[in-house]
Amino acid sequence: MMRNELIQSTIRPITKSPLSVCFLLILLLLTSTVCSAEEPSPYLSSLSATKNSPLYTTYCAAKERSEFTLDEGYHFMFYDSTRGPDFITDNAGDWCLAFKNGANYVYELKDMYKEPVITSSYADLVKYTYHPFEDVKVDVAFVVHSSRAALQDIVIRNVGSQPVKLQVFSFLNNSTRTFENVALHKDKRAITFTHEELPDSWVLEHDVPYISEVQNVFLFSQPPDRLTSFRSHKWGNVEIPQSVDLNREQVFIVWGKLSRKDGERCTEQSAKSKLMVLLNDDKSRILTETAPRWGSSDANVTRYGYYGVELGNFGDIKNGDRFTVMATYGESDSIGMISGSISSLRDTSDTRVDLVIGEALAVKSPEGLRKDVWGSGTEIRLYWKKVSDDVVYNVYRRNYRAGGAYELIAEHLKQAFFTDKNIPGESIYGYVVVTVDPQGRMSIHSDEINNIAGSDFLTDVKYPGQIKSDAVDNVKVVSGSYTIELAPGASAQLRVIRAVGRTSEDQQRLIADAHHLLTVDVDMYVAADEQLYSRIPRIDFKDRDREMLYWSAFTLMQQVMLPPEAKCHYNYYVFSREPQWGWGHGGQVFHESLTILAYAFMDATSAMNSQRVYLDRQHADGYINYRTGPYLDETIPYNNQLTTSAPWYAWQNWEVYKISNDRKFLEEMYQSSKSFYNYYVKNRDGDGDGLCEWGAHAVLESVRDGRVAVWDEVGWPSNFEALDLNSMLVVEAKALAAMASELGYDGEAMAWQRDATTRAKQINETMWDEATGFYYNVDKKNHTFTFKKPNDLKREEIIGFLPLWAGIANEQQAKALVQKLTDPKKFWRKYGVPSLSADDPYYNPKGYWNGPVWVEWNYLIVRGLIDYGFVDEARELTDRVAANMIAQLKKDHNLWEFYSPDDQWSGYHKTYIWAGIINRMFMDLENR
Repeated sequence: MMRNELIQSTIRPITKSPLSVCFLLILLLLTSTVCSAEEPSPYLSSLSATKNSPLYTTYCAAKERSEFTLDEGYHFMFYDSTRGPDFITDNAGDWCLAFKNGANYVYELKDMYKEPVITSSYADLVKYTYHPFEDVKVDVAFVVHSSRAALQDIVIRNVGSQPVKLQVFSFLNNSTRTFENVALHKDKRAITFTHEELPDSWVLEHDVPYISEVQNVFLFSQPPDRLTSFRSHKWGNVEIPQSVDLNREQVFIVWGKLSRKDGERCTEQSAKSKLMVLLNDDKSRILTETAPRWGSSDANVTRYGYYGVELGNFGDIKNGDRFTVMATYGESDSIGMISGSISSLRDTSDTRVDLVIGEALAVKSPEGLRKDVWGSGTEIRLYWKKVSDDVVYNVYRRNYRAGGAYELIAEHLKQAFFTDKNIPGESIYGYVVVTVDPQGRMSIHSDEINNIAGSDFLTDVKYPGQIKSDAVDNVKVVSGSYTIELAPGASAQLRVIRAVGRTSEDQQRLIADAHHLLTVDVDMYVAADEQLYSRIPRIDFKDRDREMLYWSAFTLMQQVMLPPEAKCHYNYYVFSREPQWGWGHGGQVFHESLTILAYAFMDATSAMNSQRVYLDRQHADGYINYRTGPYLDETIPYNNQLTTSAPWYAWQNWEVYKISNDRKFLEEMYQSSKSFYNYYVKNRDGDGDGLCEWGAHAVLESVRDGRVAVWDEVGWPSNFEALDLNSMLVVEAKALAAMASELGYDGEAMAWQRDATTRAKQINETMWDEATGFYYNVDKKNHTFTFKKPNDLKREEIIGFLPLWAGIANEQQAKALVQKLTDPKKFWRKYGVPSLSADDPYYNPKGYWNGPVWVEWNYLIVRGLIDYGFVDEARELTDRVAANMIAQLKKDHNLWEFYSPDDQWSGYHKTYIWAGIINRMFMDLENR
């Protein structure tokens, strides 16, 4: 039974450790500056949010307690009825809590008497309450203290009239890879272990630092009755994660996009997907989705809708070898198949072949594969469900200590079982079964089963101490459990700490640091958040869902900000913090910095410093990196030029100044913005006609870097006088004029205004098409809308509306643009303005830049509509965009890179910074 001090009616007093004294001093400072009693109560401290509320529920450490390389965040999965109220991570395992009352084990939401309700939620913490049983109430505070540590404070109350006896299980469940080097420290109330945080290809290619192996401490405030570790969560096969060897050179990878017939990428059930690969139609060996990767840690089936397989696992391969890849996705009954051949093996190490899943399964795979292990592991019998009477079965075996291919060990079996004998004692064998029909067609393989001795958490919950519960390697679950007895009205408190560190760091120090968090007052974190969020402008929302979206978006923007580190002498942001992926975690880009226009209302100093990151790294000639981060200066040399970022720089700086009124910032950024503008127009006007083209790696520089109708079907961006780019440059010149005027540089202000006027005139003369009432790119050689075929540049893309934002269009042009904008067959879609007209044959609402709604580009349109007096249209557009963001928040409680204009759908990357710009839409429409 838990110690008496855990069984109490109130939370025990906080003891005065040095760390807690520090926090108490902070609290005293905060209480001297909090709002008066007349101020409205903090919105995010007085919630009653259910799984159907549009609340963002990802949590990461506050900026001042964060770091770049080792940074663990959590997403609160409180809305999936088949799971518990888990705090999930990308690679570090999921933090779970379960209860048992007699024989009644409650973990999944669907089994609870009352599901979780969130009462407070900020960027780094959440408070919630629920009832696993009718008479048991659980109040939890979860705080991400730092990039390296989080705490879960649990108060369990008996709200009934009878005593209750409960078992409480706090456990970590790694559903992606494994925990290794597990040690159970009963004397320290802790479990230590390691887990992998493998870098993706982008990180490796850009030489960004990473930590591949992380040490962990799972620490409990009171001595648990039991500390345990298991190789699986529930009874069944012990999963072996995909092997990765970063030091081995890639040989030849077949890869591509994995999509359904409707063109939508397969992104939701990658863990349940299968691949099967044959070489030269040789059925004696196959590769599967578990085949090892060399020189990369990319999953063979990713959550972003791509697949890949290293053919080097077959052994010697050569030019002319033919491959066949079969794939199924999730639990669907459809299959996809592609074939190809290896060529230019000396010159390339990969080939892309996209794979579409949509054909009906011709041959059904064996199901229900299970095993009996005999002879102390030297003999294994496999069983499976019979498919039909007219098929046979092939059995394949993989030696996990010897290679990545499965070898055929039995074929043409009529019976649905097979025995493998004389297995060497130290071998790890995996087995799959394939069905072969009378025509000789093969099914995709069955689920794998192996000869590893298992032990599972749920069996131990049911029969405590009856199975092995101290696994050291290949561990999926580590747990601490308690038995508590509560009288009516009594409560018990438990605090659990999860801390991480580098494996080179002293483990005892890590445990000691975790101990400090056992006595920290959670309310101090809340007070700090309330002060920070008090700066946010209050909007009188009539719609409660929009209000929750508004506060959620600020939480996201605050969350992606990180403190100065390495090359970044000021705070900076990452695109996406949890889950952590290379492209989204490298550093800043101008187009992502559009979000600063909303974030500055929450923290103007942080917004200014984020912009100073660009100034700090600016070249002498004015050039600014494509991307700038603490360990990254991404310049992407291409065609004898350095790639930069789309020019929104001066405009952003001017907009931030209008919020901060910081004259020093204005002076600094005027000089920097002027230098960048001059660099840009000097280096991006190849024909010297006053209109600029995208340069260097023009697709990346243009922002619209994938599935662009003109780039894909007409020509490379540098071939065209760019409508979007020149519209941006008009706004840049106007911003420079405003900055110069504010600083008293009247002559320079007039020159900048002339520059803007001249460029706007050229755009109207060159890029406006009276016949269609729209703006387009033009061929830079002849300034026509024809490049290869007549009028092939007349593709109605979202960039055609930028002249509204830039103030380029005259009154009649603006009316024509709005008429086209509000045509439901083109751009006025249910959930916003798509990036390509819906009547274009290249349109795909779930594609990339050929259909989806990009919130920040819709914001530019909203600004243009407001400026031209189309306020009702601006308000309706904002409503449409917000509606899908709200729908997705209710579905998965996340904010996404982009959204479908036609359906309640979002993709492909979550916790994405520029979704936050929705708040500037709300602000700009306030009181209009």
